[in-house]
Amino acid sequence: MSAILRNLNLAYISAPKCACTSVKELIFKLENDCNFNRIRDNKNAIRLYINGKRHYIHHFYPTISYQDQPQQILEQLQCFCVVRNPLDRIISCHKNRVIQYKELRSEQITNLEIDAPSDPDLNTFIQYLDEYQKSPQIRHHSLPLTYFLGKNPEAYTRIFNLSNINQLPGHLKKYFGRSKLINHLQKSSSEFNQKTTDLLSAQSIELIKSRYNNDFRCFGQYF
Repeated sequence: MSAILRNLNLAYISAPKCACTSVKELIFKLENDCNFNRIRDNKNAIRLYINGKRHYIHHFYPTISYQDQPQQILEQLQCFCVVRNPLDRIISCHKNRVIQYKELRSEQITNLEIDAPSDPDLNTFIQYLDEYQKSPQIRHHSLPLTYFLGKNPEAYTRIFNLSNINQLPGHLKKYFGRSKLINHLQKSSSEFNQKTTDLLSAQSIELIKSRYNNDFRCFGQYF
């Protein structure tokens, strides 16, 4: 349910590849007045050890579908989210999950019976995304924003993007009475600009615009 802080009248609804790890770590710091452990595992993921057991930040604030959120509770709270242009978001997904975590290497492709090339480049990844989404991690990180955030931007008190996310600590200070800086933990992509579009073929851009049409329609004014 992401971060539901009823005592503060606040809720953060998260979507993958929208700085959600960084925002969750920031909320953890403010809520618990301590840093989340910076020890990283063999996939470079941050974890917290408690009594010898590993806990990841997403265990504390899980990212789930909007329809599974506690709607009656959210209606009573001041909700915020972070959005991102789907073009840049899919580039980040590829860099993070395919290049960094190597989740589409040959053995994974075989085990998941994916009918597409292993270790795909960006445009191949987009072309065969339906097949690659047989991987649970790829699917989770490439589902539309509307799957996680719903289709009504008016449900949110504030909607941030990666260009103005530096304003988020100030927003949280209103609720916590103190602020912390955001650390960008998943540094796998720069924000959408002309340089990133150069990585995409014209066909890939059209495929993304079609696949994430609802994201552009519902949240496009905030990208």
